[in-house]
This record gives sequence, C-alpha cells and structure tokens, in this order.
Amino acid sequence: MAFGAVFAAVATMIAVPASRAQIKLTGQTVDGRMEALNQKAPDFPPPGFKVSGTTWLNSPPLTLAQLRGKVVMIDFWEYTCINCIRTFPQNKEWYARYQKYGFEIIGVHDPEFQIAYDVNNVRAAVQRFSLPYPIVVDDWYKIWKSYSNEAWPSRFLIDAKGNVRFHIDGEGDDHNFEIAIRRLLVEAHPGLQFPASYTLPPAENTYAPQCGGAPTDEMYVGPFDGRGIIENPHPYHPGTVADYKLPKDVDDGRAVISGKWATDPNGMIFQGKAQQPDAKASRMKMKYHATQAYAVMNVAAGKPERLYILQDGQNLTAANKGQDVQIDAQGNSYIEVNASRMYYLTANAQMGSHVLDLIPTEPGIEIDSFTFGNNCQTSFPHE
Repeated sequence: MAFGAVFAAVATMIAVPASRAQIKLTGQTVDGRMEALNQKAPDFPPPGFKVSGTTWLNSPPLTLAQLRGKVVMIDFWEYTCINCIRTFPQNKEWYARYQKYGFEIIGVHDPEFQIAYDVNNVRAAVQRFSLPYPIVVDDWYKIWKSYSNEAWPSRFLIDAKGNVRFHIDGEGDDHNFEIAIRRLLVEAHPGLQFPASYTLPPAENTYAPQCGGAPTDEMYVGPFDGRGIIENPHPYHPGTVADYKLPKDVDDGRAVISGKWATDPNGMIFQGKAQQPDAKASRMKMKYHATQAYAVMNVAAGKPERLYILQDGQNLTAANKGQDVQIDAQGNSYIEVNASRMYYLTANAQMGSHVLDLIPTEPGIEIDSFTFGNNCQTSFPHE
C-alpha cells in the first residue's frame, strides 16, 4: 500500500477484513522509504466500548495530542496471530531501549476470529505475552479503518510532529524499522546518540534456502468467506450437524474430517459423542509442510477438554512436540484445550511434510485455523 493512500476513504467492513501478513525482510535501508504525509496521523476515537468499541489496557485512554513530541509506533495485531506473536520480542526490546528517549508503542488489537472480540481473552493474552506498552482493543475497527490497514501485523511510525513517516506490513524488516525509529528520534532531539551496544537486527531473508523455504500458507478451517480448507465432499453445512466420512487422502494445505461436526463461520465444531483416541475415533486430519505447526482452537461451544494429536500416525515425542503438547504415562500425546487461543502443536527439527491427526474427546471443541513456521521462524518465546 502506498504511503499516500494510508488515509484514503474508509474501506467498507467485510466479513474477513484482512490477512495475516507473511514475513517481509527486504535487506534494504530506509533511504527513499520515509516521507512525511500532508495529513496528520488520525487520532484515536473517543474512548469507551459503547462509544467506539474501544477498550484501553495497560494505560488510561490516550490521544495523539498527549503523545505529541514522542515517536510513536502503532502496531496492529491479533492475539491468535503467529505472525504477530513472533514480533513481540522485538517490539519489547525496542520499548526497553528507546522509551527513555521519547519512543512509545501503542498496540491496536483488531479481532480476526470471533473469540478475539472478547476483551477478557485479549486481556489474558496481554498478560501471557507480557506486553508492557499501552494496548487499545479496537473491536469496531475504528482505528484500523482510519489507517486503511490491511494486515496483521502492521506497524506504522508517527514522528514527533504527528505525521506518519514509515510503514511495514508483516513480520520482519526489523533492521530498517529500527533505523527509522532512530532517525525520527534524532529528528526530534538533534544530537541524540545511542549506546554502541544497541546493535541492529540483521537484514536477512527468512525464506532463504537455509530456512527451508516458505511453509504451508495459513489454513482457515471454517468457510471464512470462501477460503475454507476442508476437503471432504460438500464440506460446509451451516445451521446443522453433518456426519462426515474420512477420505482416503488429504492434500497439502487442506484438512479432512470424520464423525459429526457443525459448521461455524470461524471453524468446525466437533459434535460427536465422548470418545477415546482409538483408530475408529472421529478426527480432523490435515497435511502441511513446515517446521512448526500451530492451531487456533476454542471451547466457546463446549467445555475444556483433552485433544489427542498424532503426527504421521505416531504420537509426538519430546523431540518434536509443540510447547502445549503433553505426553501421558502410556506415551499418548495430547493438548488440554482449556482456553480460546492459539496452541503450539509441533516443533520438528527440520522443514518437512507431515500429516496431523487431531482427535477430540468431548463435543464442543472448535478448530479455527492452522499456521506454520520454517527453520528460521522458531527463535521466539513460545508463551
């Protein structure tokens, strides 16, 4: 999106407002990519959920007038978004480094899945990820639309005079983003110098061959505006519970299901009877290529329950399980799905192609999406 179009006419709200931006590392400098706009950055809407759909966390409501004189990063994020989660360590490092020089971060949370409209879920995520800066929950997309934003994550830099000067969609390009932070701070405080220990993140390409290439694209399990990945014949039946038979094969980036499932706009809800994880159990089977796999799951339609997980027909082990996977005394690998959030499924040593079986044990669990990482996208806190 061109900088000059940042404040174009507000886009019409659609069912699926945007996508989670893939990693974006250019290795270029910021030269030629910073410009002051003719218009000031848009202010935050009047506070109050009933007024504007906004709720402030970690801070009382703020205005850009209160932030004048500071360099401000506006960070659009969503708590189930792995691309966003992987940016948090760098955001927190910038905040620790530069806040004392007049730098501020405002995290703007805009929901993608229905569970992310719940402010309590967002509040729990802010605590889990230890985000120290002000957060504004933007459930009505007021701030999102005022910036004509299109992706999670998306970061904008506002200078001390209130102009947007730099913008990057997606993860990465942190090398250039930190250069831009420094330049705007020096503009605001001529002669400012930073400690030599503040080294810049490397300029690199995380889709390079040594990273294993690009993993499978995000998989939306529900119909999700025509982007659903369920591969069974006639997969979606809104308003009713359908009984599915498991196809013989599943393609990369797709999933198949067996047993009784209900269609939700966000995902598929298991509605079969309580079951044990044997060969005849109802399940969701999906195929992917990546190093790590993640799933957004929720229990809004049921109650916390155990979900068993197999990779390539075998239980996961300490060598390849994700952070949220546990292993019982019999060697069975499972996840206790007790909150509506993103779960860490697998952590393989290298990029490869795999098939996962997810076996619910009680009705009510909903599986919304799968996302992935490659060999170069693993060094972040798995909180």
